Amino acid sequence: MASQILFRCSASSAARAGRVHLTDRPWLGIQRTSALRQLYTAPVHQLDKYNPKVVESDWYSWWQQRGLFDPKRVDAASDADEFAMLLPPPNITGVLHIGHALTLSIQDSIARWNRMHGRSVNWVPGTDHAGISMQTVVEKKLERETGQTRHDLGRHAFINKVWEWKQEHGDRIKQQTKSLGASLNWSQEYFTMDPRHSQLVRDAFIRLYDDGLIYRSTKMVSWSCALQSVISDIEVDKIPTEGRTLIEITPAHDENDYACAQRHGLPVVTVFGPAGTVVDDSRFSGFVGKSRWEARQKVVSNLKVANAYLGSRDAESSVVSRCSRSGDIIEPMLMPQWYLRCSEMARAADGLVQRGDVGLLPKRQQATWHSWLAEAEDWCVSRQLWWGHRIPIYHVHWAGIEIADSWVAATSEEHARAKAHDGLSAKEKAIVASVKGASAVCTVRQDDDVLDTWFSSGLLPLLAFNKSSLDPGKAALSSVLETGQDILFFWVARMTMLCTYFTKVPPFSTVLLHPMVRDAQGRKMSKSLGNVIDPMDVINGAELSRLQDTLRRGYLSDKELKRGTKELANMYPNGFQQFGADALRFALLLYTQQTQQINMSLEGVRASYHFCNKLWNTFRFIHMHAAKLEVDTDHVDQDGNKQWFADIDDRELTVFDRALLSRLHGMLQAYHDAMSAYRLAAAAEAVREFVQRDLCDRYIEICKLSLFGNPNATSQVPKVAVKVLLGSLDIVLRALHPFMPFLSEELWQRHTRSRADSDMSVMEAKWAAPSEVLRPNCSAEAENNFVLDIVSSIRSIRQQHQGRLAAANATEPIFSVVVSATDLSALADSNTMAGQLVYMARAHEACIRLMSKESAICIRTDERSDTTAIPGSSDSAVTVVVSPRVRVEARLAGETAAQPAHSANARTGSSTAALARLESELEKVRSVIGSAGYQRGAPDTVKVADRKRVEMLEAKIAAGRK
Repeated sequence: MASQILFRCSASSAARAGRVHLTDRPWLGIQRTSALRQLYTAPVHQLDKYNPKVVESDWYSWWQQRGLFDPKRVDAASDADEFAMLLPPPNITGVLHIGHALTLSIQDSIARWNRMHGRSVNWVPGTDHAGISMQTVVEKKLERETGQTRHDLGRHAFINKVWEWKQEHGDRIKQQTKSLGASLNWSQEYFTMDPRHSQLVRDAFIRLYDDGLIYRSTKMVSWSCALQSVISDIEVDKIPTEGRTLIEITPAHDENDYACAQRHGLPVVTVFGPAGTVVDDSRFSGFVGKSRWEARQKVVSNLKVANAYLGSRDAESSVVSRCSRSGDIIEPMLMPQWYLRCSEMARAADGLVQRGDVGLLPKRQQATWHSWLAEAEDWCVSRQLWWGHRIPIYHVHWAGIEIADSWVAATSEEHARAKAHDGLSAKEKAIVASVKGASAVCTVRQDDDVLDTWFSSGLLPLLAFNKSSLDPGKAALSSVLETGQDILFFWVARMTMLCTYFTKVPPFSTVLLHPMVRDAQGRKMSKSLGNVIDPMDVINGAELSRLQDTLRRGYLSDKELKRGTKELANMYPNGFQQFGADALRFALLLYTQQTQQINMSLEGVRASYHFCNKLWNTFRFIHMHAAKLEVDTDHVDQDGNKQWFADIDDRELTVFDRALLSRLHGMLQAYHDAMSAYRLAAAAEAVREFVQRDLCDRYIEICKLSLFGNPNATSQVPKVAVKVLLGSLDIVLRALHPFMPFLSEELWQRHTRSRADSDMSVMEAKWAAPSEVLRPNCSAEAENNFVLDIVSSIRSIRQQHQGRLAAANATEPIFSVVVSATDLSALADSNTMAGQLVYMARAHEACIRLMSKESAICIRTDERSDTTAIPGSSDSAVTVVVSPRVRVEARLAGETAAQPAHSANARTGSSTAALARLESELEKVRSVIGSAGYQRGAPDTVKVADRKRVEMLEAKIAAGRK
């Protein structure tokens, strides 16, 4: 139900719909708006529990109604304020697969982040006509419904059938794209066979031909007998096989044999025709018309009859080329085709990356780029299909006069005839004039072939961003291209070659490449393996029976279907839970940390779903207490956004407040640094870690003491703590919006609206000016960590030794927080580190007691010549190291405390498991710090914090081993 309809419903019907508008929330202090404004009111939903289906139901249409996906009007001179990006066009025949979902998640995050920084974003969508796929789909449909082939219909009628299919099914993938929240500029949507693009393709081909870059030649090609067409290398699957072989030399059907024939002057004899059957040749008597497989079997039979067959032997494993579209075995053939000369254009494209005019990330791909382009062969651009851009080239024949036939690139037959005549010499023109004129002797026929789909795709930046068609443009036609690394050569390099040739500028400034998505075991996703993850099933949920029905509707063999359905039952016995688009997007973005290939598991999506749920519950907790304490702010910026930190008195902040704000400051800096460098996984992880660790697991747990009646334990002012929470939540929701747009919009609308007539989206909200209270504070963080590490140690001991702890008594508490120093006087001096630790432990003793839920705690000191030599556990006590000078000791009940004398844990005062966890954490931190990307891109504040973390872990491990 659209949001504006709710205003015509009764209150009860709106409640039943699960939605409520901001005008219906009196506790936010918002009055009902006018009827005109109601049409634009944000569709906020009234839910107690997080439900992604409801949350994600209305926001996309609201964004579109408000025109938020359209680029802004900006001064043409201010290119820095413009951001242009092209969505790699999915096939018109396709449905959204997990690779599409990854691309959309990455690109939409980039687009939304740039909008939130005030840039005019033009993210252009479109679909590809998918020559082979589309023709195959319609041919199968035609045969299934009428028993006819395309040849029965004829070319024109068949093309009409294709357009009918497009009209009926073409919007399917568009709707799926919207369900992921992709903020595309739909007003510029294109289809690669629409008139405007078709004209661009024709013009480009004609210019390339007239410039001498396109030529016709007979070469060895990969031929699909099923499709009756040449196919590109990306449509060829290489399959290792073992079998038996017959030694033969067939120069017309094998690249190596052809080279051998050229070297030795052997005749090149065509054996198989386009359909894969033996040609009608007297030399092949008895074989004519037989398929490749029948002919090879007959060769063996004839050899046996002639007693010339010596037997067979197992051949070494070899690679068989199979067409990925039809499953047909590829037949190499010598055929005349149209080719584009690539050497000069490839050299220019390579130079753009080598000079840095085009950035290529990750940088390791630059070597691949250079290798491919340095050895680029001429590109076969013709395909023997009916669906596609028919090559604008005409064969010209002069009848009755001695003028050689020719090929002419032209826009029409009339244009071709005129160009052919203009190309004649003066003598030849005189010959034509001597008869009845050019029209009488010149016959023109357009080539039947169509262009490779990659040719038209390679021109897309010219269509989307260069309004003057093929004329020179700006420094780069667009800002960023993001796509899969598997099409670096097939699409990215060819776009760079073609667009740079025509405009003399690159089609994009930066290329971002993501890895391929595979299953959790690293296998390629395949329906026959049953390991395909359909994004729509992840978003909406799907029972196992539905997943298996999807396989049955495919074109799998019985064997493949049996294996696929069995694998599905093994991997997903309960089907897919309804996770929602936000959880899927967030999981995919985090997965991009795997830079070689993404081994995807639903567990990653499940973890992101739980994070969404945690964020939802955190929001409810914060706003419940904000309403209870009547916390609000009068500080509002010019855009109507509340400034939660503006009226906080710095003197009222406790060390815990300052520590949280310091962590928030660090997160925000790391987030923006990562987003600026397109390291989306690092940015998403920074926000997630802050929310889960700093905000929820630490700060909110501390705040609960003051909010639930124990303010003296932390000295927190409840209202100040809630304002810190509200301000932190505001920043978190903004930071998360590029990654999870639906949930962040839902919560932000409830969170920050201050005027009833405001219809601002979070993606329009400018980042607030830095607050005075939002600043780094290392000492506050250290003190905060000190207290919480003690609490964590006490909780850990109680959990690991449950039932074995001694009972508390008047003279001996169960737990002791012990601070050590080499000199007792240092422990009493607040200017020494040891003295400061004693002071902090005693100052926060009440907090430690309440948070650990343990009242039997004392703070004491001891003198040691070596503070890292921690006393080990014994039959009566267990010790856990907090830091080099601080430990937590707990008394054990004597009758149950006996431990093996040889236990390493008894000697070191730390369990093997705990030590292993410390070592594992240290290894992870060192791995991150040692990476080239970290050294290059991590902020200095992060590096300092990580070095301190390493030192602390090393000290704990050293103490635990003694």
